[in-house]
Amino acid sequence: MFLIILAVVLAGAAAHVALRGGPRTRERVGVLVLLWTLVGYCGIPMLVVAGMLLVHPHETAEAFGFPPDNPIAVFFGWAYLGMALSAVLSPRYRGPYLVAPTVTWAVFFLGATFIHLGEGHGGGTHAGALAIVATHGLISLILVAALVASGAWREHAHYRSRV
Repeated sequence: MFLIILAVVLAGAAAHVALRGGPRTRERVGVLVLLWTLVGYCGIPMLVVAGMLLVHPHETAEAFGFPPDNPIAVFFGWAYLGMALSAVLSPRYRGPYLVAPTVTWAVFFLGATFIHLGEGHGGGTHAGALAIVATHGLISLILVAALVASGAWREHAHYRSRV
């Protein structure tokens, strides 16, 4: 399912760049890809995951590899909620704000890539490993590359001087 979400997010970002007026500068394309990825992959879908973990922790804990009564599932629900909300707020605040949800989600998905590959998820097949890298590791790369391209991480001096 997350491969489909990733494809929709990347197609949406590409269509936004191609069909919407405005210059196709590296910064603008970087911001659009970053916003689409944060909201469309790290935001809204992860709000759903957070809701499932908070509303039905016993049923969804096993999907995360925890026993049904393990309180860590509820902790993950709250963590997902906070991280997803920071991603959903990205279009509203933009600028240097984008650094925080980007770094948070990039590190999270990088760690998830190593954990899942180390545990042999995906049935131990090349296709399974590729799916893990695409839905976790590739997201980290997209987030970091889009942040660098956007230049949002350089805008801190402008905002800092206004305080």
